[in-house]
Amino acid sequence: MDAAVWAEVETLLTAEQMLLFRRMSRYDQRHSLNVLRSLRAAGHEQPDLLVAALLHDAAKSSGPLRLWHRVVIVLLEAFAPRSLAWLARKAAPGHWRYPFYAHRVHPEIGARWAEEAGSSSLTVWLVANHQSSLEQARVLGEQKTSLLAALRRADDDN
Repeated sequence: MDAAVWAEVETLLTAEQMLLFRRMSRYDQRHSLNVLRSLRAAGHEQPDLLVAALLHDAAKSSGPLRLWHRVVIVLLEAFAPRSLAWLARKAAPGHWRYPFYAHRVHPEIGARWAEEAGSSSLTVWLVANHQSSLEQARVLGEQKTSLLAALRRADDDN
């Protein structure tokens, strides 16, 4: 992440939001930047959506999620989802299972952090729902659903 990348991020985030972004691992920062760039490449410039792209995984830093956690999560999601659900049940910070729990609840933690950082209600909603099904979101209106679909698509692609 060179100075030009930081300048790009700083044009979108407030000082409080930058604190969240800076707490993220380099991997998650890069992923979020890729999500942002995918959205822009698809023609999306809605400011709340772009901020959500940068902050949607901010709460993964609460784990913290290490590379080996991520590998275990991906493998268990594919081959043993019930085991992942067991690992991801509620755990206190510092407990060996907490990173798995943090992964499961990172959308709601991230939404709370985004709200505390002064993010718009739409940004908070997008962060909170970035892993929700689009069918659940449809009841909330077409604009939110289309923005959420764009965020999910860019997140999945990156």
